[in-house]
Amino acid sequence: MKEITKKFKNNIHYDLSKIGDIKKLLFFDIETTGLSPKNSNLYLIGCINVDNDNIIFKQWFCESLSDETDVLQAFFEYAIEFDTIINFNGDGFDLPYIRECAKQYYIFNPLTDYKSLDIYKEIRYLKKPLGLERMNQKSLEEFLGLYREDKYDGGTLIKFYYDYTNSRDEKILHLLLLHNEKDLLGMLKVVEMLSFVDFFNSDFILSDIKKNTDYLTLCYTCSEYLDYNLSIENDVFLDASGNKLTLTIPILKSELKFFFKNYKDYYYLTIEDYAVHKSIGEFVDKSVKKKATRQTAYIKQVAEYIPCFNTESVSEIFKKEYKSKEKYINLAKLNFSDNVFFKEYAIEMLKQFKLLKQ
Repeated sequence: MKEITKKFKNNIHYDLSKIGDIKKLLFFDIETTGLSPKNSNLYLIGCINVDNDNIIFKQWFCESLSDETDVLQAFFEYAIEFDTIINFNGDGFDLPYIRECAKQYYIFNPLTDYKSLDIYKEIRYLKKPLGLERMNQKSLEEFLGLYREDKYDGGTLIKFYYDYTNSRDEKILHLLLLHNEKDLLGMLKVVEMLSFVDFFNSDFILSDIKKNTDYLTLCYTCSEYLDYNLSIENDVFLDASGNKLTLTIPILKSELKFFFKNYKDYYYLTIEDYAVHKSIGEFVDKSVKKKATRQTAYIKQVAEYIPCFNTESVSEIFKKEYKSKEKYINLAKLNFSDNVFFKEYAIEMLKQFKLLKQ
């Protein structure tokens, strides 16, 4: 077994204290000769922990397949000082694999009781709204501006590992160790993706409202910081950067309908094409009125509108037709000092962009 220890400067840009006690956090990644421990072997475990201004990088490498138990035990002895494992898709592969290995060798596994933070699971819902084609670690690194030189993936390196066990070629060893090192150092970059989750789940306070002929712009100050310039268009324009969120909403200038819920209390006037309450409609000639239905119990208003998604906090909702899914608010009836409404409006808009986990 080989044990490698390195020290790097701590340049992690994400606030790890949001996850837990920084001294108790351990980044973790394994390399294996296959997908199942029943018919493959673990040959490398790597991990990183933070030590003030530095990060401590460690690897345990199987020089031969018989070193597997030694590697497991050495890693577990080191991991005993931590309580949270940070990984990328580790809940789906690394942790079940190492758990089964420990079980096969009857080795105590302290990770069983640890909290696992799987970065992939936390952020995978952001794939579509952020326009990401793939959600593997390397693609996310590139999305964040990190381009690694490592040419090989874990699958390709399996053959290299078998070659090394026969040849003890130091160049091959370097490639095997480098890939795991790049994965772990890359994970320190990819953990920054959690800032998107934090940002869009933060508190939003309306700081400014701008309106012109075509758009209503809502400017929010957020309690979290996003170290990225994000712009998304989905009918509405969304811009996020720093602690600012801006929603630029097209204004619909049109005639829309407000439908009365208690439609049985209304008459529909066939010539005027709107509904009136029965207390008024009883004085209208029978030839030009009908009992209103859900579809005809409406009044019409020509106004400026913006989309509405949460109807609970809005007293008047307008639609083009009764069965129309799109709902609107009359801008003239909005209370622009209602901070609660505009906070809820921002949240509902983020849901439309699928930037909140449903």
